[in-house]
Amino acid sequence: MKYGWMLAGALLATACGGAVEGDVTQAETPAQVESALTIPTYGSLGAMAGTMEGAPIVVSNNPESVSREGLLLAMDQMSPADANTVRRVLSSVNLDPVGCPSGGLKEFAFYMHHLNQLGASARYYVFVEPAVPGTTVTFNAYGSAITQLDTGALDPGNSPSYFVSLANVLGSHPAGVGTAYGSRFINLSGQTITSEYGLVNLAANAGTSVDARIKVRSTNNTCMKVRVVAASATNASLALAYSLGKRAYAWGNIPTTSSTVGGAPCTDANSIGWGRPAGTYKYERWNASFATQTLTVANSVRGWKLLAAPTNREYIDSTGVSRCEPSTSDISPSSNAQRASALGYYSTNTSGQTEGRDSDPNSTANYGAEYKLRYPVTNSTGQCVEAKLLLTSYPGSNLCSAATTALTRHYDGAAKITQNGVVQPITRLFTKCPVGPVTTTIASKQLTANETVTWDVQFFVPGLISIPAGVLLTSCPCGQTC
Repeated sequence: MKYGWMLAGALLATACGGAVEGDVTQAETPAQVESALTIPTYGSLGAMAGTMEGAPIVVSNNPESVSREGLLLAMDQMSPADANTVRRVLSSVNLDPVGCPSGGLKEFAFYMHHLNQLGASARYYVFVEPAVPGTTVTFNAYGSAITQLDTGALDPGNSPSYFVSLANVLGSHPAGVGTAYGSRFINLSGQTITSEYGLVNLAANAGTSVDARIKVRSTNNTCMKVRVVAASATNASLALAYSLGKRAYAWGNIPTTSSTVGGAPCTDANSIGWGRPAGTYKYERWNASFATQTLTVANSVRGWKLLAAPTNREYIDSTGVSRCEPSTSDISPSSNAQRASALGYYSTNTSGQTEGRDSDPNSTANYGAEYKLRYPVTNSTGQCVEAKLLLTSYPGSNLCSAATTALTRHYDGAAKITQNGVVQPITRLFTKCPVGPVTTTIASKQLTANETVTWDVQFFVPGLISIPAGVLLTSCPCGQTC
């Protein structure tokens, strides 16, 4: 993987100054370039306004391709019934030290993306359960879970990852997505449980994918846990799958974050030491309210880094062990490292040849995270101009047009736009490098002299994308093509 380039794993390859925490305003305004036709280099982009906030997010994406049934993710430690199988160790289970026991949370977002490589049909389950067995939990849950069997394709604009992002900005089940194989829009209010509850139950044939993004909140101040299980056809019932998730871990492709056995850290060609997220991460949302952007020349462009995640660095700790960690100059979350640090993640996966492999301690790429961006723009050029917000990708931190590898997509998700308080039609954001589209329009408006527009942009980061990206603000005279 190139510097600054994070794929959602093998599926895509084969299928196709920092802000202060709590401050959502960033004063920096990148310089205007006097040409709306010029896409800025990644290095010339300004820092993204804002920072991360909200409840924790539980992410299940490592392994992404699942080759044996079992537990994919939990919020507490598990000892497999067979000691010779994979044993994964959580770095911490102290997720909510104020009011929950080990592994418990009262409120969280959840995201998963998995590819079924069991060689046969399987089901993917997400269970919620009381953190203390037998306790009564009442909760609300809102979001979507979608399988490729109900979308029919993994193509751009048709994948489960795209439709989950669309469902969550729509607030409903998307048209064109079936429900026969378990896909649904989840909208539970006052759901009461005393034991495990199957929140997600998705079927997957060999080689197909599943995706989900759900917000869960306890309404009676009681703590919950999450359990994600892949089950073959012989174990494809709620009871059998839940039991399986207590006995054995699933197998699959787990990229290295750091390793002291079988290789040096920061050298994995597929992840430059990032790994993929599997655990509970501190924040669910990036919130940004930009200072007013003033257009002073009719033809202009400026931009900001989106989904930024600089490379990790290798260092020797106090015990003499070589480790791989994010650069100290890019503390997470920050405008130049838009990633939530882990409260608890799988730090060890031991099964002989895979000994020492880790999951991502910083949720690089922010899969499943919500972005809320506010852009006020004023036209001070003295003439009518068309102002646009655009999204573009920077594979390997290069211009999209200069990408050396053609993929089926670089960004493919849905966004909700509000213009001066009026909700606009849902927008699909799609880029494909280098053949295009190298940019995609988020919002646009013709502004008369001294007119101001405020755009509010909301989206949920989909799987099957690459990072980093950029948000551009362009302008050109009304009636001119730009």
